[in-house]
Amino acid sequence: MTRTLSVLASDPSHLPLLTVFKESGVTQKYGFEIEIDVVGGAKAPTMAHRPRLLLAGEVDFVSGVHHETYKARARGEKRFVYLAQTQNRWDDRLMVSPEITSIQDLRGKRILCHLKVSCISGNLTAILESCGLNSDEFEIYPIESMSGNLQSYVDRVVAGEAHGTLVDMPFDLYGQKKGLKILALPERPVIHNTTILATTDYIRDNKDTVNAFLKALIEAIHFFKTRPTEVVGILRKNLAQRYGLDDEEYYVHLQREWAKLLMRKPYPLAGAIQNVFDLDAAKDSKVQEEIGPMEPWDLHYLRRIDDSGFIDKLYTA
Repeated sequence: MTRTLSVLASDPSHLPLLTVFKESGVTQKYGFEIEIDVVGGAKAPTMAHRPRLLLAGEVDFVSGVHHETYKARARGEKRFVYLAQTQNRWDDRLMVSPEITSIQDLRGKRILCHLKVSCISGNLTAILESCGLNSDEFEIYPIESMSGNLQSYVDRVVAGEAHGTLVDMPFDLYGQKKGLKILALPERPVIHNTTILATTDYIRDNKDTVNAFLKALIEAIHFFKTRPTEVVGILRKNLAQRYGLDDEEYYVHLQREWAKLLMRKPYPLAGAIQNVFDLDAAKDSKVQEEIGPMEPWDLHYLRRIDDSGFIDKLYTA
């Protein structure tokens, strides 16, 4: 009998990979299917539901939870474990109105973003400060709820409510079609999007499932990177209604750009781990004194798969 594993995504921005993971058929080789829920739905109405559901065993894996694990460990809750990181580069695009020609032009300007969390507004603030702006010289305005209209970030800039907005792909292409442009930002290593989180209890009791899940995830990444036509079809079929974008070119763009970001071997970069720690956890003196950046990570399951030659064989077949 095929099992169904529950995966909770922290945000719709995780769906490109997770949708291909679910729909490509790779999980069936390992005897399971996945059910995907997204925060904001009936299963997890708020971000706060993610750790609760995971600890209660009501979901098998969470995609996301980039900061709370450190504070949880400082409180004595040490069961959260990161198992894999599928991308290590920030993929948010900063779309700006035509009169903005450089980062310096953002002084005194409002920038829209989705959620006031460190991995979004915190990273943008850090990037702008690294380019010479002070945090009081620009306004990052988080829109906590868009009532499902993911195009509204772009539309509000077009309407003159702000001078820029952070968007996920493929809304960068939508923005360009509306007359906005991408303002290039410096590269930044991040723990972002599909970070795979489980608990020590679950891993102890389901080692074979964890191994199968990670192998299927690695195969889903391979599928995403090497079978673009099929991926475009999966993305368009499953995401067009949610995104409000039907044209195939959006999903060609989404596949191409995500394929560049996804890691063949989903290890985190050391710089990305340090970044996520510095952005949030290290600002809490109790966390900084008691917790190290690597503590929530357990990569030996991934390493065992990698050392077996499993990943290399996928890309040399």
